[in-house]
Amino acid sequence: MESFFNRFRNTVARFMYGRYGIDQLGWATLVAEVVLTFVAGFVRLRAVYMVLRLLSTALTVLLLYRMFSRDMVKRRAENAWFLRWWTPLRTGFRDARYRRADKAHKYVKCACGTWCRVPRNVGKVELMCPKCGAKKIVKTG
Repeated sequence: MESFFNRFRNTVARFMYGRYGIDQLGWATLVAEVVLTFVAGFVRLRAVYMVLRLLSTALTVLLLYRMFSRDMVKRRAENAWFLRWWTPLRTGFRDARYRRADKAHKYVKCACGTWCRVPRNVGKVELMCPKCGAKKIVKTG
């Protein structure tokens, strides 16, 4: 005999078959909705509270619409657009965190935008950018 939870899981799986579900844009929408709801809980001004709750509700409706949509081509295009915007931003923050954590090296940004790494505490070093070939004198102390 099948348990209630297995029957429920199978029912939901059958319902979601052919629907888009949740992706990275969906998770970002969910996080934004939770943050807006949390912030709205601390706001004392009625007008600001109502605007935040309205935005939160709109994000919830958008999330549900995208999750239950059957137009997978459009949802994938929306997610691809979001990832083209989000991935460089996320990568920049992650790389900056790694650069701050690395105490053995100094990071210098070249004019072309490339981050070049030199060892710390060795005095002045002539640095040549591996991307554009520009040379620069850098103090590593």
